[in-house]
Amino acid sequence: MKPLFKNIIISFLIIILAFIVYYFFLNSRPVATAKQENIELPIVNTLKLSSIKYLLNIKTYGEIVSDRILNIKYRENGKIIKIGKNIKNGEYINKGDLIFKVDSFYIENEIEEKITSRKILFYNLKKINFQISSNELKQKEIIVQRDIIKNQLDRRTAVKSQAFSDNSIDELRLSLSLKEQSLIDNIELINILNIELETLNTEIDKIQIIIDKLNNDLEETTVSAPFSGHISNLNIEVGKEITSNDNLAVLSDTDNLEAKFFIGGSDYFKLTQFKNNGLEEVVNIKWVIGNKSYKTKGKISRIDGLINKEIAGINIYAKIDKSLPKIPLGAFIEINLISNTPSDAIIVPSSSIFKNKYIYLVRNQKLIKREIIVISEEREGIIIKDNNLSGNYIATTRLSNMKDNMQVEILQK
Repeated sequence: MKPLFKNIIISFLIIILAFIVYYFFLNSRPVATAKQENIELPIVNTLKLSSIKYLLNIKTYGEIVSDRILNIKYRENGKIIKIGKNIKNGEYINKGDLIFKVDSFYIENEIEEKITSRKILFYNLKKINFQISSNELKQKEIIVQRDIIKNQLDRRTAVKSQAFSDNSIDELRLSLSLKEQSLIDNIELINILNIELETLNTEIDKIQIIIDKLNNDLEETTVSAPFSGHISNLNIEVGKEITSNDNLAVLSDTDNLEAKFFIGGSDYFKLTQFKNNGLEEVVNIKWVIGNKSYKTKGKISRIDGLINKEIAGINIYAKIDKSLPKIPLGAFIEINLISNTPSDAIIVPSSSIFKNKYIYLVRNQKLIKREIIVISEEREGIIIKDNNLSGNYIATTRLSNMKDNMQVEILQK
């Protein structure tokens, strides 16, 4: 009994001792505290955006062209027999001036031949008209004779007595039949003559068409200037045989000039901001030669419908109101297109624009990505549309990892 009690006492003491040790270690262990880590936010500079009134301005360069350029050719083969006065490369000629004349001998002979043939047809036509008139008179006479015979026959057959023999009545009947046959033949002949008459009229019309064409060909053997202008690329001389494929000269209308220029890149967007994409807008034109410059104005009259890949832009043509003094075709010119209506815009630093598509606004120490529309690139910065951006702050510091809703620290406002 004593050993059992002794074991119980020892076990109880061990438990108490273990509890005391556990309590001691529990109260003496170090207290674990969370380490405070200081997070450094990226610092950005900001700029307050303010709206300005901006006039769209496009400056570009181009050349003087003619709105009418004619490649002179001759419609058929021929031989040049005459060249007009002052027909030299670069000469100015007036509308109607002779450029050259082609030999018209064969055309004139053919016209005379056709006129003679037409005259013969007219004589035949006159002859048939006489024949028709004669046969119409003959037809009337046959009808009169037929009616007389018919009346005689009616009277004799109406008498019941034997005063008239059967032979005399038969002779009248035979005569009446012959007159009827003559009348039928006469009507047929008149119809045939009328058909011949129509045929002759058709032949005359046909020959007249040929004569008209030959007369037109005869007129075209004399090649004159259809409008005033400068002539160039001459390929003519007296005695030269020419074909319809030969380029004989070029006539350029220098009284009605155009300014041809192209617009591309951001300037093309500017152009779309003008009314009707700039059509009918007035442009300022400047031509510099030596130490002198000449200025005039023009009005945009047409715009190419296809972008030219070689120049990465689109060709535009402006009708010049007043020709510059002695300006040659192909002259290099400066073009300025300025809008008359100001628009709301904002100038921002180029460093604050990403891919020409968006910027980062700063609001409540967070970056807010905002799409923009670039109007122009100027020396002062990039001009963008206002679009309710005025009054906001923009991040002008460019970070490598900028993104929407990114938390930042503002250095200054």
